[in-house]
Amino acid sequence: MKAIHLTGYKGFESMQLFEVEKPKPAANEVLLEVKAAGVNFAELELTKGRYRIAKEPPFIMGFEAAGVVVEFGARVKNLKVGDRITSLVSSGGYAEYATADATVAIPIPEGVSFNEAVTIPVQGLSAYALLKLAAKPQASETLLVQSAAGGVGLYLVQLAKIMGVRRLIALASSKEKLDVLTGLGADVAINYTTKQWTDQVREATEGNGVDVILESASGEVGSQSFKLLAPFGRMVVFGARNIYDTISPEKVQQLIYKNQSVMGFNVPSLKPEQIAECVPPLLSLISERKVKLFATNLFPLTEVKRAFEALESRRTIGKVVLAA
Repeated sequence: MKAIHLTGYKGFESMQLFEVEKPKPAANEVLLEVKAAGVNFAELELTKGRYRIAKEPPFIMGFEAAGVVVEFGARVKNLKVGDRITSLVSSGGYAEYATADATVAIPIPEGVSFNEAVTIPVQGLSAYALLKLAAKPQASETLLVQSAAGGVGLYLVQLAKIMGVRRLIALASSKEKLDVLTGLGADVAINYTTKQWTDQVREATEGNGVDVILESASGEVGSQSFKLLAPFGRMVVFGARNIYDTISPEKVQQLIYKNQSVMGFNVPSLKPEQIAECVPPLLSLISERKVKLFATNLFPLTEVKRAFEALESRRTIGKVVLAA
């Protein structure tokens, strides 16, 4: 089969296409014929050595995939050949075939394409669990979503409104993205590339600040967002870029004086029962078409570098997908 290997940590040039043997599923695994694989910021950081995992190069890239079960291990009872699933994968999703643990495989709802389904394991689950288990926004609170037109952000905006958040502020970098976010229910959509964006947030909150900030941008946008926290406000930090930001003494002073809090969030660190709690309600919302899935940035496996360049440019809306 064809597969994309990461051969080092020198950026996109470290991704190379090779012909390799198909993986064999273990007793608790299925073999998936990959129809779509997700491209995530964590993987972009991985190519540059800024998001290390247990494996050492070379290895097949790709955290998640969607496709059809073509083989299953001896202990698998919940899946059969021909089932359409999406899942985190153990052997690497940037390939024509991949293995996945059958216990964490997610059935693809009827009417959902493979390209759309691959948004669920990382982005969809991250957004739902982040809101339900970490941020826990109340209806009376103001919620700010950074990078709101990205894969996780689009889920966050929709799910937060479904969960009853009355005032949601979405940050994005272009008019096209802001229009999409407004259409999805964002009460205020602001272009964070303008100099006045923080003033617009303060105006939208009548000078009171934001109760809950979902922080994924880091850098200057993250620092400016921190200053917008209301008394007793909380910031939930997630995303690969944030693991290198630090909390300065000045930020600690602000936390103390304004009774604020900062917490981290990471899906792989959740307990199995916590993930199991989040999957069924998320799938129900998707099946009922209450959540719109964005997966129109499609690239063939052979153009993986172009896919990563598109993601890094931040011009895309929603998920970037390697489609069969």
